[in-house]
Amino acid sequence: MSYDEYFGQENYFLPWNALSEEERQQQREFQAELTRRTGFVFGDDCVVSPEAHIYEVQRAKAGCGVKIASHALLRRLELSMGDNCTVNSYAVIHGRVTLGSNVSVAPGAMLFGENHNFDRTDITFKRQGNRREGIVVGDDVWIGAGVIIVDGVKVGSHAVLAAGSVVVKDVPAYALVGGAPARVLRDRRAAQKDSAETEALIAEFGKAAREQWRIAAEGCAPELGDGDIRPWCDCAEIAAMFGEEPPFADRKDFIKKLHSMETGGHGYETVMSLSYALTALGDRPGLPFDYAAGIDICKYLSSLNWAADPWDAGHNADILATAIYFNKEAFNMPARENELFGWLGRMALPQTGMWGGGSLLLRVNGWYRTARGSYGQFGVPLPYAERTIDTVLEHRAGEFDFNACNVLDIIYPLWLCGRQTGYRRTEGEAWALEQLRRIIPLWRPGFGFAPEKDPVTFKGTEMWLSIIYNLCKYLGKDELLGYSPKGVHHIG
Repeated sequence: MSYDEYFGQENYFLPWNALSEEERQQQREFQAELTRRTGFVFGDDCVVSPEAHIYEVQRAKAGCGVKIASHALLRRLELSMGDNCTVNSYAVIHGRVTLGSNVSVAPGAMLFGENHNFDRTDITFKRQGNRREGIVVGDDVWIGAGVIIVDGVKVGSHAVLAAGSVVVKDVPAYALVGGAPARVLRDRRAAQKDSAETEALIAEFGKAAREQWRIAAEGCAPELGDGDIRPWCDCAEIAAMFGEEPPFADRKDFIKKLHSMETGGHGYETVMSLSYALTALGDRPGLPFDYAAGIDICKYLSSLNWAADPWDAGHNADILATAIYFNKEAFNMPARENELFGWLGRMALPQTGMWGGGSLLLRVNGWYRTARGSYGQFGVPLPYAERTIDTVLEHRAGEFDFNACNVLDIIYPLWLCGRQTGYRRTEGEAWALEQLRRIIPLWRPGFGFAPEKDPVTFKGTEMWLSIIYNLCKYLGKDELLGYSPKGVHHIG
């Protein structure tokens, strides 16, 4: 072999190198012949070494920019490859295999999407035929040198399979796995929460919020003239977050205004909004909630529609628990906690950690309301914290409207359950960080919080400020903000 011939093979061992126009034309002709003879269909800008071995194609399709290096072996194929995949030298792909986009198969890696049947012992395994469950690999996956993946395995997007791993079970997204058999070593997202970029993002937002909250509140001033209780309460809570006096009136007059709205009733605004706003200003409710003192707690909770609407049931459970809490704290009335937590403990489902039925959205949002007013407020350990985390992360992975309530109803259970267990913590932290990066840009300098084109309101600003604190608290970065909720959305 001449030196020119030797170095002429370089691009097919390193197929990501640039090709000359002559080589590109040769590739087009070679791939057309492969398609004619085998049915393997190639997208644009693919490079396939003439020294790659591609045989027994049953069905195969490659996206754009796929590279297959010299001495790779692809056989008995039911193969689908996304864009920009690379198959390095001496790699083997066999059987039914699906690769997402941007997958790198390193030298010597072996993907066996087929296996022998061997259950019978009265005949040889060669006579028992084969089975194909298939291998499915997500996007942006690095399959390291010498890795073996067996039939039936699914590899999540953004995973890294360390060199020499023997992968015999599914790999979660973002996981780094290694060993024989492979096990998860860590989540690749774990270090992101401690990055300088993340900490700067949080600190810069905290500084802006501290400097601009009063301007934002003043912009919402017309809401205070509508006769509603909630804007007054949200305004008080926003000021208390930053350790300052509320605008529009001095503290004593603001407290007097809140007391003038009390009725002793048992609606959300009376029990929760007013009680927490007064507490945030260093005061307390002026009237006890007499209805909560004489109620049959178990009978009342059992009467709620947990099966079909756990959100509404949880909403009412939250109000009752909050009334009981403030009766105890402000008026030294018996809390009857044994009845409250006895019923809740018996009715929590061990399979999910939730209360009631209905959609996953209603169950998770109902859990927030139920647990916030009871377990969170009284500081009582939760039942089935790990199952709750499983359910919440399942909900997080699905489709739901992005709004303040839905984000809060995920981060709160992750935080509260996370006080008891580190179970699936990295996944939760990755989600929390994603939400921070999405929410912080919604702050409108000098105006307050509102997603997209929604109007800025006291309620929205208070909720989003509290949600950011909740997210940062879960990530252990709350001190960078320089503020903390003191009202209904406070957490310890």
